[in-house]
This record gives sequence, structure tokens and C-alpha cells, in this order.
Amino acid sequence: MRQLRNCISSILALSASAAAQNVLINFDNIPGMPNGSGQIVPAASRLSTQLASTLGVQFTSPGGFVAIVNHGAPTPSVPNIFGGATTAGALSYTQLITISFVDPAHPSAPATTDFVQIRGDKSAVSGTATMKAYSASGVLLASNTVADSSAGLTLPIAVPGIQRIELTQTSGTIGYDDLQFHSVTPCSAPTSYCTAGTSTHGCTASVSGVGTPSASAASGFVLTASGVEGQKQGLFFYGLSGPAAIAWGTGTSFLCVKSPTQRTSASNSGGTNAACDGVITLDWNAFRAANPGALGSPFAGGEVVNAQCWFRDPPAAKTTSLTNGIEFTLCP
Repeated sequence: MRQLRNCISSILALSASAAAQNVLINFDNIPGMPNGSGQIVPAASRLSTQLASTLGVQFTSPGGFVAIVNHGAPTPSVPNIFGGATTAGALSYTQLITISFVDPAHPSAPATTDFVQIRGDKSAVSGTATMKAYSASGVLLASNTVADSSAGLTLPIAVPGIQRIELTQTSGTIGYDDLQFHSVTPCSAPTSYCTAGTSTHGCTASVSGVGTPSASAASGFVLTASGVEGQKQGLFFYGLSGPAAIAWGTGTSFLCVKSPTQRTSASNSGGTNAACDGVITLDWNAFRAANPGALGSPFAGGEVVNAQCWFRDPPAAKTTSLTNGIEFTLCP
């Protein structure tokens, strides 16, 4: 594996473009296996997560990796192409290939790009290849199908928010080469911070986030404050200036979001009065989309947002209590 990493480190070229850097991976310095479908892929020719922490891209197929193949002269860049692998670890061009984009600093977290292109080998056989692009929340963003070509087919997709692409084909003979994409924009998973207050009836409400926070999607990222006092009005608010931990009056709550802040719409927590079974939710993406004049608009991928939930608690200091804070980074 060390040899493979060393080889991979020399296969990329970066060139400035008007919008972003263009990453080109030609796979030609990785040891390529012989071109024979059904052969077990040697360890040195297996590519999966080796580029995740440097370029923010990783590869998989049913075998858990893609196979680097020495295809000789009929390739866009000589000599290597890549294909899929079966669950048994054998080379197979019929397998679904998935290429995903991740945050290089945190490879377990998704990232996105706004442009991806792949080439096909130059040994044309009747058939087509299809590239589908998906968002981090699994929404199909675009699809492109082209016929195989002796010049080497070209499959591009340019659309904001691409977190992964899937490659399929009808002939089962096409190997891929020359992957290009614009440098990735991280959109890391939400993280909790700060200390939640304890309400009059002993409720310690906490906030969490499910989905993909986005600068453009009209829905799909839900903030939930659970353990709230029952039958109380509450709302979420957010800011863009970073986290805080400022005492909220003389009570136990802390203001966890630096000003300036933006309030969202209020709602009732439901549940039972004097109990801790209330819940307050907000689709933050939907709020952003429906309020183009709100703080931070227009947003861009990569921006960091801090949020917190506030709810009524009449006997408490300031007659209110606060949850902990949550921080999230926007996908485009």
C-alpha cells in the first residue's frame, strides 16, 4: 500500500480556472494489472480511499475498490484505465462504479464539487456509458449518457452540489480514464457544543441536526430540539460569527451563538405541561430558501453556521431557557 500511495502522489495536476482549481487524475503512475476480466485484482492495483485525505475523492465498486488496468496505447492517457471489481475481487467492467467527494481534513464527512468529467478508453464497442450525479442527501442532480467512441468518450456534468457520481454502461467493456473535477468544498457533519440550560422543571434540552445543510437546497436539513418543556413557545436562531458561551442572565443557560443573530419562526413544543417531552423542529434549508432577506443571504458553500434553540420558561431567569449550540458547514 505504501508503494501505491507514493505512486498516487504524483498522478495529479492542478491548474487555476476562473471558478476553482481543476484536479486531473490520469492513474498512469499506479501499477496496472493485465487487462483480463475475471482476474483477481492485485493489492497494488486497487484504488479506494488513498486519495481521500489529499484530494477529497474516493472510489468504490462491489469489490470495495476500483481496479487499475494497463490497457496500453488505446487510452486517453497511456497506459492505464480503471474498471470495477466484483464482490470476489475480480476485474469486471460491468460493475457499478461510485466516485465520492469528501472533506480532505475529515474524510468521513462529505464534500461537494460543481464539475466532474471522465473519459473512456479508445477501444470502441457498440454501447453507451452513463454518469449520474447526486447531492450529499442522495438527490439526483443530473445524468449524462453518451455512446462509446474510438476517440474515447467524454462524460461531463457541471452542476452545483455534486457529492458523488455513479458510472454504468451497457457494453460491459468500457474502462475509464482522466478523471477531472473542480476542487471540493467541505460540508462537514453538524457538531454540538456549549452547555444546555436546565429549565424550571429540570429539562435539559439538546439540539441535533439531520440531513445536509445547504446554501441552495430548498429543504433537507432538520434541526431538532428535544427534551424541551412541554407546551411552550420556542424558536431557533442562528449566526455566522462563530460560537459563544455567554451566561444567559443569572440562570443555567448560555448564549452559544455570537451576534448578530437571525431568529426563525416560532412554534409550540407540544408534549405535556411541566414535563420534558416537548420538541421543536426547523428545516433550516427551507427557512433559508423562504427568507432571501435573512441574515447571511445569499449563502455560499463552505460557510459555517452556529444555531441554538430558545423556549419559554416563565419562572426562569429572563423567563426563557436555551439548549446547547450546534455548528454546521454548508454544502453548496
